[in-house]
Amino acid sequence: MQVVRRIVAGAPLLCGALLGARELQRQASNGSGKKSLMGLAFALCAVGVLISQT
Repeated sequence: MQVVRRIVAGAPLLCGALLGARELQRQASNGSGKKSLMGLAFALCAVGVLISQT
């Protein structure tokens, strides 16, 4: 059960971290005014942390 919880919590954390890194790289190279996905990345990381705390 503990292993399943760690996997379920790790998935959003990993996705959020990868999305955040990609978005930061995109903003640094483009500087474009497109809608940022940093909010989504932060939300995914927060969900992973909340799942891991339960």
